Amino acid sequence: MRIIRKTTSATLPNLMRIIPFIFILAMLMLHLILPDKTFSKDEMRYLAQCPAFHFERILDGSYTTKVETYFSDQFPFRNFWVHIQKKSPIFTTLLVY
Repeated sequence: MRIIRKTTSATLPNLMRIIPFIFILAMLMLHLILPDKTFSKDEMRYLAQCPAFHFERILDGSYTTKVETYFSDQFPFRNFWVHIQKKSPIFTTLLVY
C-alpha cells in the first residue's frame, strides 16, 4: 500500500513563495536599522545622503531622483552585492551589451 504525503509536497511551494517576501522584508529592516555610510572605500567616492524634503523638489522631479540615488547608495551590504556583480560572468556579459 502506498502512502501519499501531500502535506510535505504542498509545504515546499508555499515556502518558495514566502522566501522572497522574507528577503525583501529583511533588507527593509536592515536599511532602517543600519546607519548611513558617508564614504565608499571601494569606489573612492562619497555616498548619497537622505535628501531634505521640499514640496518644490517633488513638483520638479529632483526629489525622487535624489531618493533613488540615496537608496541605491545606502543599500544594506552594498559592497557585497557589487563584488558579486563584478565577479559573476553572467552579469558582466549583460553589462557589456
